[in-house]
Amino acid sequence: MSLSLAALLLTVGSSQPVGLPGSVAVGAPPRISAAAGWVAQKQTGALAPSLQGRPVVVDIYASWCPACRTIAPTLRSLQQSKAGKATFVTLDVSDAATLKASRERARALGLGEFLEANRSQTSLVAVIDPATGTTAKTFRASTDAAAYTAAINKVQAMIRR
Repeated sequence: MSLSLAALLLTVGSSQPVGLPGSVAVGAPPRISAAAGWVAQKQTGALAPSLQGRPVVVDIYASWCPACRTIAPTLRSLQQSKAGKATFVTLDVSDAATLKASRERARALGLGEFLEANRSQTSLVAVIDPATGTTAKTFRASTDAAAYTAAINKVQAMIRR
């Protein structure tokens, strides 16, 4: 697969990777394939003490994102059914002001590197092991509550070990 010179020049100096399958931008975090596209992954280490003991479900949200609005009811329902069993964190990247607030919150929670690696991946939901900061499963624009539940249960089992 080749890029035109114009497309390549447009990406020079950009912090966004070109996004070709199998390509990694210099200095970018490693990328792995997810069911609905490319999703940046990065192990960040243990999360904040306030997040320990329960799986952490992180939603990269933007008000202008149609897929984010589509999955919101599923996540609200899941949050109610998993109350006390999982921690839900929404990082709003809708505009500069909300991104700034989300960056501060993410840093305080130990999710700063995760947000920076995934801030352009709206409608991404990740289930994270808080003890290691490892992403157990990522979803893109998924309304499959059973799949979310399975991932949360998997991390709960890892925590109990």
